[in-house]
Amino acid sequence: MPYATVPDLAAWLAPEPAPPNAVRLLTLASQRIDRALLGAWYDPADAEVVEVLRQATVQQVHWMLERGDETEAQSDLQSMSTGIRSFSKRALRDGEQTQKLAASVVDLLRTCGLFRFDPLVVG
Repeated sequence: MPYATVPDLAAWLAPEPAPPNAVRLLTLASQRIDRALLGAWYDPADAEVVEVLRQATVQQVHWMLERGDETEAQSDLQSMSTGIRSFSKRALRDGEQTQKLAASVVDLLRTCGLFRFDPLVVG
C-alpha cells in the first residue's frame, strides 16, 4: 500500500496534474522506500514517520517522472541512441550500485532519523 495518495502527489506536483498512472508510481515509489529502509527500525504508526514516508514517496515519484524511467530499466545507461539501437552502460566502480532513490529522499530519510540501523541483539 502506498505511503502517499494521488491528492498528495497532485499537491506536490502542482501546478502540474498527477499523471494517469499515479497509483502505480506511488506504489513503486513506496516499494523503493521500503527497500531502502529494509532492516531499519521505526514505528510505522507514528504520525511523524507517516508524514516523512508520505513526503519521501511524492519526492521519489517526482524524481521518477523527471527521469522518465519508472521501471529502472535505464538506471545504468550512460547513453542511448535511436534508429539502429545503441546502448552504453555506465561503468560502475567495485561495489557501486545504480541510483534507485532520489537524493532528496535519502536526505529526508537521514535527517528525520529513519536511516537508523540499530543492531538487533537476541538472547
